[in-house]
Formats: sequence, C-alpha cells, structure tokens
Amino acid sequence: MILLTGITGNIGGATARALLAKGVKFRALVRDAAKAATWAEQGVELVRADLEDAASVKRALAGIDCALLVLPNGEFQERLEVGFVRAAKESGLPWIIKLSSPEAIRGTQSPIPLAHIAAEDAIIGSGMKWTFVRPSFYMQNFRGSLKTARATGKLSMPMGQGTVALTDNQDAGAFIAHVLTDPNAARHHGQCYDITGPDPVMNFHDIAKVIGDVIGQPVTYDDCDAKAFQEAIRPFHRNQWHSDAVARLFAEIADGRTPGHKTDTFQKIMGRPGRSLHEYLQSLV
Repeated sequence: MILLTGITGNIGGATARALLAKGVKFRALVRDAAKAATWAEQGVELVRADLEDAASVKRALAGIDCALLVLPNGEFQERLEVGFVRAAKESGLPWIIKLSSPEAIRGTQSPIPLAHIAAEDAIIGSGMKWTFVRPSFYMQNFRGSLKTARATGKLSMPMGQGTVALTDNQDAGAFIAHVLTDPNAARHHGQCYDITGPDPVMNFHDIAKVIGDVIGQPVTYDDCDAKAFQEAIRPFHRNQWHSDAVARLFAEIADGRTPGHKTDTFQKIMGRPGRSLHEYLQSLV
C-alpha cells in the first residue's frame, strides 16, 4: 500500500492523478479531510493526521509499504519533514520517496534548499530504503507571465544572467507515480533523480522569447529590481518568511550559485520526453 502526503498541493496532486489513471489504490495523509473531499469521491482512502502529532502519523503509516513525502515550502518544513521521517522509521516503513530540489546542494544559504538537505540527511541516516526526486525549476512559475507579457511586453524577474532547466509539475507527478508502481522497485532504492523537461538550459532572455512566440508578440526580459519584485510577489505567498525565502532562492539563481543543469533522467526512466515550455505555455492560451 502507498501513502501520499501533499495530495492537495501541486506535486502531490499530480502524483495522485497519475496513480488513479493507472488504477492504483492508495492512501493519502491529510490534515483537512474537507479540503481533500474530491479525492475521497474518486476512491482515495483519506487518513486525517497532523504532522506535529507523531502518533497520528504512525496511524496513517500502518500497513504502508512506501510513502511519498511532499510538503509545501514553509517556515516549519524542516521540522515537519524530519518528524515524519522519525515516525516512519519507528513505524518500520520500508521505503520512503521524498520530493526535493536540485538546489539542495552544500553551501547554499537559502532556507528552502537547506530544509531539503536536512530532510535528505535524516532519511539517509534512518536506515530506510529511500529515493529522492528533485524536479528543476517549475514551468508553473510562469503561469501568470502570459497575461503580464501581453500587457507590458516584458518578463520581469530579478534573475540576472542566471539559468534554469525547466520541469512541468505534471511530468514530475507522473515520474513519481512511475517510481512508486515500478515492479522492479529495487532499482530506485538509493537513487537521487534530478529531472528536467526536454528544453535546453535557458536564461530568462530565452524564456521571454518562448513566451513571445506563444502569445505572438515580442517579449523582452526585464531584470527588475529584486526588492521591488519581492514586495510585488509578497501577497501571493503564505507569509513574509515564504516571500523572503523565494527571494533568497532566486538570488542564488541570479548570481550563478545554482545554475540550471539539464538531465535526460526523465526520458530514460519514462521512455518519453517531458513537456517543453512552449507546449506548457501553449496549453494555457
């Protein structure tokens, strides 16, 4: 039996849809059953648990062979993920898959990658079998860019000459579902999968050009003021900690400390290319 966390979020939800499409039954740990009611209507077994409460997490893990750990980036992410790992170990969970990030590299000063590193270290030290899936910069970060580009002719982000490799979060969910259901599960044990889509590594001038191609008008990249951008995005984040953390992460991209790195891992494992940025943006038009 599989346990998913984060089912009401982007990657957890994408994984759940991919599992349902395969006809796979699974359990989902949720904090708010009402928020996840549509999943129950599709036959998903919901178990209410609070990640702050180890006993409730252990109840959710009863009879589970593999769990997917997906938490939204947040101020308490590290504590909650490490707590889940501890409860999983004490429950005798055989295998844990964690959604992580390719920015989770030693030397980073950004809070989001640091939380991933701490959880990865806890998992490796737990003695459980493990797999890390680390999708690169999500295409969904540009979901609102088409409207803005039409109005201003610009892609305004404080990314300097930084580069990214892009991943569609639906592809990330499909990849995780494949790993979860592979009959040869052992080949994924101890693997750290950095996955990207088929596009080459791009700077933000390149991305602006793709946006322009999709909307049929010229779009230029505006390397805007980082502080002003941070204030502009603050209302779209859960709290000040989150907007500050995203700004720190973007700063490490902008100054080249975490450059984009394209891999062919997705295609090798899935046997097909992922979705390109142009294809993703075209789907929004």
